[in-house]
Amino acid sequence: MKKRVFYANAAILTIGSVILRLSNIWFRVLICGKIGAAGMGLYQLIFSVFILGITLCTSGVGLAVTRLVAEGRGTRGAIRRCLVFALALSFAAGAALFFFADFISVKFIGDPSAAMPLRLLAPGLPFIAVCSCLKGYFLAIRNTIVPVGGEILEQIVAIFASLILFGRISSPLSALMLGSTISEVSSCAYIVLLYLAFVRKRGFSNKKVNGIFRSILHIAAPVLFGSFFRSLLNSTENILIPRGLRKHGAGEKGALSQYGMMQGMVMPILYFPSAFLSALSMLLIPEMAEANARGERAAIQKAAERAFRFTLFFSFLVTSVLIVFAGDFGMLFYGSSEVGNILRVMAPIVPLMYVDSVVDGMLKGLDQQLYSLKYNFSDSVMRVILIAVFIPFFGIRAYMVILFMSEIYNAALSINRLLKVTAVEVDVVGWIITPAVCAALLYYVLLLIKKIILFGI
Repeated sequence: MKKRVFYANAAILTIGSVILRLSNIWFRVLICGKIGAAGMGLYQLIFSVFILGITLCTSGVGLAVTRLVAEGRGTRGAIRRCLVFALALSFAAGAALFFFADFISVKFIGDPSAAMPLRLLAPGLPFIAVCSCLKGYFLAIRNTIVPVGGEILEQIVAIFASLILFGRISSPLSALMLGSTISEVSSCAYIVLLYLAFVRKRGFSNKKVNGIFRSILHIAAPVLFGSFFRSLLNSTENILIPRGLRKHGAGEKGALSQYGMMQGMVMPILYFPSAFLSALSMLLIPEMAEANARGERAAIQKAAERAFRFTLFFSFLVTSVLIVFAGDFGMLFYGSSEVGNILRVMAPIVPLMYVDSVVDGMLKGLDQQLYSLKYNFSDSVMRVILIAVFIPFFGIRAYMVILFMSEIYNAALSINRLLKVTAVEVDVVGWIITPAVCAALLYYVLLLIKKIILFGI
C-alpha cells in the first residue's frame, strides 16, 4: 500500500513537473520574441535579485513543516509558528526589495529600468511564503495533487496575466513581473482554501511536543542561512557574469545577450528532463525522515541505492539525447544555432546535476542539512571567485568550464556524505558502467536514425 502511494505521488509530481517545464520553455520562447536575448538577460538579472527574497522567506520553513508532520510532531501550533516565521521574513524581504529598488537597479543590476519590475515583484513574497509552508504540509501527508495543482494554476495565471498586460503596460518587463505577482496571489488562495479543508477533515497530531520552536530552528535555520547566502552569492555571480563579458569585449548589449542565452535559454532545456526526477527528490525527503525517525537503516540504504541507480541511468541517456539533438533543440525553440552549440557542450554535465539534486533531497530527509549548507556555500564562494577572475579574460567559455568544475566539486562532497551516513556500498558496474554503455549505444542509434531521416540512408 505504501509503495503504491509513493509511486502514485511520484507519477503526479512528474506529470505536473513536465507540464510546468514545457509551459515554462514555451513562455520563455514567447518572452524572447518580445524582448530579445538582451532583454532576457535583464529579465534573468531581475529575477536573480528577487530569488534572494524568495530564499529568505521559504528556504527551510517548508522543509521544517514536512519534517515535523512526517515525524508525527506536526501540531496546529507547530504549523502556525512556521507560518508566522515565514511571514515575518517575507515582509522584511518585501519591504527591502520595494524601498531599495532604485539603489539595487542602479548599483547592482546596472539598469535603472529594473526598479519598477522589482517593486512589482515585492508584494508577492508573503504569498510565496505561505504557499511554501502549506506545500510542506501536503508533501508530508503524501498528497502531491494539491501542490502540483497550485503550481500549474500559478503558471497558467502568470502566462495569461502577462499576455493581457503586455497590451496594457508599455514596459514588457513590468507586465511580466506584475503577472507573476498576480499568479502568486491566486496560487496562495488555492493552497490556503484546500489546506483549511484538509485539516478540518484530518485534524492535527495530539502528541504533546516540547520545544517546538527550537525544533523548527534546528531544521530551518541551517537551510535558511545556507540557502540565503548561497542565493546571495548566486546573485553576485549573475551580476558579475555580464560585467565580466563586457570587460572581455562583448559590449553592453552583447554581454546581456550572451548571459540571457546561457541562463534564459540553454539552462531551461538542460534542466527540463530533470522534471522526471524532481518527484523522486521531493518524495525522498519525507520517506527518509520517517525511516530515519524509526531507525530503519535497511530501508534507508535500499532507497538510496535505488535512487542512485535510477538517477544515473536516466541522466546518462538524457546526455546522449541532448548531444545528438542539441542543434535541433536550439533551432526549434529559439531559432538559434548558437544555443544548440552551447547546449551540446554543456550536455555532459547532466549526470552530475541530476544526481546532486536527488542526493540533496536525501540528505535533508536524513537531518544532514548542515552539511549541504557547507558544501553549497563553499561551492558558491569558489564560483564567484573564478567568475570574477577568469570571465574578463576568457569570456563565456570560462563560465562553461566553471559550471563543470562546480558540479564536480559539489556532487562529489554530497555523494560522499550520503554514502558515509547510509553506509551504502558503491556499485560501479550497476551505477556507472552499465548506464554509460547504454548511453553510448543510444547515441549511435540516434545518430543512425537521424541520418536515415535526413538523408534517407
